[in-house]
Amino acid sequence: MQEKRVRLKSEEKRTQIIDAAGVLFITNGFEKVSMEEIAKSAGVSKQTVYSHFGNKQQLFTAAIDCKCEEYELAPSKIKNPLHCEEYLIFFCTHLCALLTSDDAIGMFRVCVAEAGRSEVGELFWEAGPGKIRTQLAVYLTEQNTLGTLAIDNIDVAASQLIAMIVCESQFRSVLGLAKIKSDSELKDYAAHCARLFYKAYRA
Repeated sequence: MQEKRVRLKSEEKRTQIIDAAGVLFITNGFEKVSMEEIAKSAGVSKQTVYSHFGNKQQLFTAAIDCKCEEYELAPSKIKNPLHCEEYLIFFCTHLCALLTSDDAIGMFRVCVAEAGRSEVGELFWEAGPGKIRTQLAVYLTEQNTLGTLAIDNIDVAASQLIAMIVCESQFRSVLGLAKIKSDSELKDYAAHCARLFYKAYRA
């Protein structure tokens, strides 16, 4: 029982650190944020931050990964198995919600601002877009094997689907322009993309 309480407290502190780091990265950029600032914002010691994350790069990666996990894009995160078309709709609507969220837009702006000056862009890609794309490619390969889909080039197909979801609304948000579609309209748009993709590639 004691061990469980210690583990839960450790996980709670880890979450506090990630949340505090995410806010600071978005507000101040990657390079300007120190581990000491993150510790102070999270209400923990700097030693505690380092005990969970070896360096700032690992913490940045964890913040991106944690945000992606919230949207449960991986098929393994879904409790009840879905038909291929249903999963594609689930994936597209959740990915669209993630890409247009304030946190994702903020992190994307940080990467653009520091492009060419630090490794933050590569860290962001590997923990976010790259990981999501790999998960999608694995799923499409499985559906190909099952005979549900007939895709000649998985890499191309994965890129096509994600490119459809990276929509005008996200681009406008990155530029700081007003949203032209409601959350409901974005959800409908993403679902339409999924149905179009399924129709094109179903066996």
